Amino acid sequence: STLNLTWHDTAWIPVLNPGNILDYFSERSNPFYDRQCEQMTGVEYVVVHVQEPILYIIRKQFRHSPTQVIPQTDYYIIGGVVYQAPDLHTFINSRLPSHFPDTIHQKVTGGISISKKVLA
Repeated sequence: STLNLTWHDTAWIPVLNPGNILDYFSERSNPFYDRQCEQMTGVEYVVVHVQEPILYIIRKQFRHSPTQVIPQTDYYIIGGVVYQAPDLHTFINSRLPSHFPDTIHQKVTGGISISKKVLA
C-alpha cells in the first residue's frame, strides 16, 4: 500500500513555495506522481490548499471535460515530505473496529461501499 510510503528530495526542501510545489511533486523519483498526467483531459494534479511554509495539499483528479472532474487521491506535503492521504473508507475502517460494536461497523462500512459504487 502507498499509504505507508513517503517521498522527499532534500535539494528542493529549502526552496519550496506555491509557485514550484507542483514541479517538486512531479519529480521523476516521486513514486506518487502518475507519468500519464496530461493536465488537459485525463489525470491532472492541482494544489488545493497551501499553508506556507510547511503544508501543501495536492489532489490527483481525472478531468473528463473543462467543467467535470473526479477527485482520485489527495497527497499532503509537510516539511517537504510527501504522504498519500487515506481515503474516507480507509480512515473510517481503521477507526471504527476499536470503537463500535461489529453490527454498527458493518452498517457504516457497508454504506460506504454502496456510496463508492454510486459515485463511480
